[in-house]
Amino acid sequence: MNLRIGLTGSNLKSLDHGVVRVKGTDGLSVILVDRTVRGTASAGSEKPAAQLPAGRLLEVKSVDGLLVAQGLPALVGRRAVKIKLVPRSGQTLICLPGLNRAGTGANPCYRGMLELTPAAGAVRAVLVTELDAYVRAVLASEIPGSYRLEAIKAQAVAARSYGIRPRISHDGDGFNVCDSYLCCQYFAGTTGDIAPNYARAIEETAGEVLTYADSPALALFSSCAGGHTENYDNCFSDPQTGAFPPDPIPYLTGVAEGSLPAGFPSEKGLLALWNSAHPATADAWSPHFRWKVTLSEHALEGHMHHVIDALLADPEFAPFIEPPPSRRFGHIERFEILKRGVSGCAIAMAIHTSHGRWVAKKELVIRSIFKNPDLGLARLKSARVVFEHRRDKLGLLSGLIVFGLGWGHGVGLQQTGAEGMASAGKNYRQILAHYFPGTMVERAS
Repeated sequence: MNLRIGLTGSNLKSLDHGVVRVKGTDGLSVILVDRTVRGTASAGSEKPAAQLPAGRLLEVKSVDGLLVAQGLPALVGRRAVKIKLVPRSGQTLICLPGLNRAGTGANPCYRGMLELTPAAGAVRAVLVTELDAYVRAVLASEIPGSYRLEAIKAQAVAARSYGIRPRISHDGDGFNVCDSYLCCQYFAGTTGDIAPNYARAIEETAGEVLTYADSPALALFSSCAGGHTENYDNCFSDPQTGAFPPDPIPYLTGVAEGSLPAGFPSEKGLLALWNSAHPATADAWSPHFRWKVTLSEHALEGHMHHVIDALLADPEFAPFIEPPPSRRFGHIERFEILKRGVSGCAIAMAIHTSHGRWVAKKELVIRSIFKNPDLGLARLKSARVVFEHRRDKLGLLSGLIVFGLGWGHGVGLQQTGAEGMASAGKNYRQILAHYFPGTMVERAS
């Protein structure tokens, strides 16, 4: 089974590339799809136009709605509505110099065929590759190869499932899934030799995906739940309408990772778990299980209002921030969690200021508000947090301590919890049944 993967730019946000630079580790066939009289591409118009020798660079740009390639004499003066780059063999890698990817640097390489098309003055790139070649790269990007085999097998099934059923549909873009963790799951290309556990996990789960009610299941995952996973509808908005909360998904409901303190997930229960010397949960072994961030009053006052202004200018975040009638930020007085999910995840948070109360909704928005360049903090690790306010002699806020549990949104499979369950003797099917109750593991058709 082949998968079509949209390749984003170096910022992992846009599908549009000003120029695409391509070279192969072995020869590549360059196929031009010419424009017909009616301005559409036909299958009969596809024909090899040139051979790109190993290591030779080809640059493709969009000019007046058509693709122009530079780097081969045979392509001079020719234009196309689509360019395909086909590897000479299954061992040939297609590399895109200048496209930055964490883990592969500025020269990511891929197995498969590359399709390039024009789009509003830019170029779009789609990789067509085998589903398990995609899973191999996702595993290398998403989970340590040192984890136990059964945990990696659970991740392999989840990654394969997500490839054919992402949260945000890309059908209108002409591919199945994109390569960005900001939208789908991270796919950084081939990184060389594959870890033994990755290879075994792919082989021993070959073709297997999660299903629910005879349809592919949405197999979300993150790093560490901090003791308890979260309901889908407490963390995500509807991908089509943007409504929050969206409709619940029956198999994406929060489950406990073990024995939890009395009162969990209240603030008291969360603090008891954070302070526990030996938490009895599958993910407690992780260094990300608990963490703490200390913010001075100067750090908060110096950046938070600017961060909120930037979020209000971003259509992805703005609908989930409610300013006070004054629309002014003012001096920060205190933070208050207004609503929590089943894991203790903050769903709504108030920032009380001298000019009124600001309200933020959704865990990613709440985490992002705490971005602080002075501390090198892009966002809080999770929204499973408890606040401790520090005050000066006049009762004014002098600092804030954030006690947090886990890393990520906490919905679906938790990688550190899967590793903990594998170390306790659970197999990958038991792990998946725990995190996705009511689903089945079946072979993709």
